[in-house]
Amino acid sequence: MLSAAGTILDGAAVMLITTDRGDALHSVQADNGYDTVIEGGSVLDGLGGPPVRADVGISDDTIAFVGDLAGVRAGVRLNATGLRVAPGFIDIHTHSDISATFHRQMLSMISQGVTTQVVGNCALSLGLALDTEVFSFERRWLRAHGSAIVWNDLNGHLNHVRDSGIATNYVMLAGHGTIRKRVMGLADRHAAADEMQAMEAELARAMEQGAWGISTGLEYTPSGYANLEELVALSRVAVRYGGLYATHLRNEGDALLEAVQEALDVGLEAGIPIQLSHHKAEGPRNWGKVRQTIQMVEDARAKGVDVQMDQYPYTAYMTNVGVQFLPMWVLAGDNNDVVARLTDSATRAKVAEEMRSGHPEWDDASPDGPWGRVEIGIVRGNRSIQGRTIADLAAEAAQPPIEYLLDLVVSERNFVAATNFAISEDDIAFVMRHDLTMIGSDAVGTGPDGRSGEDRVHPRCYGTFPRVLGRYVREEGVLTEAEAIRKMTSLPARRLGLKDRGVLAPGFRADITVYDAETIRDEATYNEPHRYASGIALVLVNGRTVWSSGSWTGALPGAVLRRDAGP
Repeated sequence: MLSAAGTILDGAAVMLITTDRGDALHSVQADNGYDTVIEGGSVLDGLGGPPVRADVGISDDTIAFVGDLAGVRAGVRLNATGLRVAPGFIDIHTHSDISATFHRQMLSMISQGVTTQVVGNCALSLGLALDTEVFSFERRWLRAHGSAIVWNDLNGHLNHVRDSGIATNYVMLAGHGTIRKRVMGLADRHAAADEMQAMEAELARAMEQGAWGISTGLEYTPSGYANLEELVALSRVAVRYGGLYATHLRNEGDALLEAVQEALDVGLEAGIPIQLSHHKAEGPRNWGKVRQTIQMVEDARAKGVDVQMDQYPYTAYMTNVGVQFLPMWVLAGDNNDVVARLTDSATRAKVAEEMRSGHPEWDDASPDGPWGRVEIGIVRGNRSIQGRTIADLAAEAAQPPIEYLLDLVVSERNFVAATNFAISEDDIAFVMRHDLTMIGSDAVGTGPDGRSGEDRVHPRCYGTFPRVLGRYVREEGVLTEAEAIRKMTSLPARRLGLKDRGVLAPGFRADITVYDAETIRDEATYNEPHRYASGIALVLVNGRTVWSSGSWTGALPGAVLRRDAGP
């Protein structure tokens, strides 16, 4: 925790900030004047300390002073009376590289207090995609928003984002699936020796250009085609540069324990820090398994494996319906290949039988069955079915749910996302309480207008961080406020190695979120996801206000943050 002590030096007020170890972080004369002063608020340091009444002085993009600034000169004074003043929230798990080139203002993120985003998660990094046919998904997504891939490597992408401007800070992971596509395309097999060398070289180059680690998405193709040897070899490259391994596990349901063990094995063999992404147990029959996985984490840490977790505070997840329900072999290749398999009668019958044999409950067509918990999220070819359940749609079409789903994948060429209400509230609270769990939205930065506003996105895009502070802190007492802020700020900063962010103290960057502890709450719902949270008063990124009075200020002060090059 931080402690503050005021003194007088040569007639000027000075505030010395020290850590709980007693070492001074910074001291600044308080009578020199500041570009911005946030006055009257209660400061949360981000390290777990309780709120303390103090003003915050900002010079350029840096916090210069925390203490009493009454009467001190300031270019701008921002009134935070009755409000909390905290470090800006660091979202450890987003997919906003998907939208960074066409939604620079990142409204859904800044409106909930996020000032830094970690992108390139779940094996998908737009910054490593190429303008070639193997990246047809990425090209199609960007083209729908009037954007395109205009870079050839991570450096080109990061420069493009920097030069275009962005509202939040931007941290990139190197996606394993994207690297695999650069080297092997969509090949459904293990990598040969020369391909491994090529992927290692691609990853080393990405790390040298500023990536912060490697991400995998082992439920997705082609990342899921990798074996343990491939994951370990690439992780050994990433850790040479000080990077981490962030993983969307190979399975988050029936095989959750085995998937966690695989991740822990990577950490043990490669000696790399492990981040278990959006940690949860999917499906009622798997609820409670997080107690076993957390014990596995504790046991691994006792053996020297550096493993931590993140989560989002919702009982539903959202991803492509094919990934959720189809056997992985059906998803091999591109979407044309998927459609071809499902339009071949013999192959389709085989797919349906494999789905039934693995999940007999999927033949339950009732509204209270598993398909009653699955709502169509984004389907751009037929917006009218967004928000409706598979159970209702199948009944309306007079089809068994599995057959309806297969027809839907074919008609929309596998461009369908669905929300699945399959996570336990008890599990959420259990994982959240763990000291090494941080908060990550798993969202794409978006906004309520235009084509983006037509998508029925997951409410986590707008509500993740306010939901923790409103529901899980104020209403349910799962966490203390100070502990929640730590999980949103200094914990992810330290995980990444962001040495000058995540703490509200002199010498740290002026990424700051000001909120009302009594009213902060998420307003986005599954039916109306494009709704800004309540209680976020001000958001500053690098000393400039990006969110005020419920709207974007027009500023794009976000920095593209690169990990120091060199192993």
